[in-house]
Amino acid sequence: MRYQFLRFPGGKMKALTLSYDDGIQADKRLAEIIGKYGLKCTFNINTSNFGKTTNPNKLQPNEIKEFLIDEGHEVAVHGDSHIAPGIAYPVGAIRDVLVCREKLECAFGMIIRGMAYPDSGITRMFNGNDRENIYSYLKNLGIVYSRTLADDNDSFMLPDNFYAWMPTAHHTNPNLLKWAKSFVEINETNTYITRQYPRLFYLWGHSYEFDNNDNWNLLEEFCETVSGKDDIWYATNIEIYDYVTAYNSLVMSADGKLVYNPTLIEVFFMRDGKNYSVKSGETLVIN
Repeated sequence: MRYQFLRFPGGKMKALTLSYDDGIQADKRLAEIIGKYGLKCTFNINTSNFGKTTNPNKLQPNEIKEFLIDEGHEVAVHGDSHIAPGIAYPVGAIRDVLVCREKLECAFGMIIRGMAYPDSGITRMFNGNDRENIYSYLKNLGIVYSRTLADDNDSFMLPDNFYAWMPTAHHTNPNLLKWAKSFVEINETNTYITRQYPRLFYLWGHSYEFDNNDNWNLLEEFCETVSGKDDIWYATNIEIYDYVTAYNSLVMSADGKLVYNPTLIEVFFMRDGKNYSVKSGETLVIN
């Protein structure tokens, strides 16, 4: 065995996901558009307005369920009061995450494990905060991943730390459609073996920005560019996390000829140019 790389469900080399923040009315239009193209999004929700009418632009639980969850999208933590954990005192940031998670779980009767850092997130550190401590308390609060912010790029890499999950691009990036096209054009068969690793396009933003800039057509054009491709898996953030975690849980014999899958998910991988899959609980023999 020379090289082995993860493959997404069905043996696909690429995956695509979206992440949009704040739980506002424009999210319904965004969900409708991307749903038409078969894309999936994680909607990161602030919960301080649940049950209140003071801000009619904020989605209420019944709207989130009808227009987002029931359409196959994920909801995730974005802080009850949108507090940046790198700036707030740790006890306040911890409470903000925990209260948000509890409210979401109570409202929708499901386990919520995902998050996007609110405000400036972990880009700036004050009040004795450090990133490793934030990752640690998120893990203890049952959060398994959190989207952060950095310079946009077209490397299309999976995160090496799910608590610092960097997206590919904000939708206002002037290179968005260029990068989307280059992502679609990546072809496993024409890629040198050391670069046949899995690729992910991760788009993020705020749906109100499409209203503010009167450019919903940009979202439509992006969807038209990336949708309907046989080699792309369209997934939510948590689906990608769970799948990558399952792949990383595979157990192999010393000579690489036996592969055991201890998870509940069928896992696909490519080894030296050949695709394999190993079902839940199966031990695969590779000759």
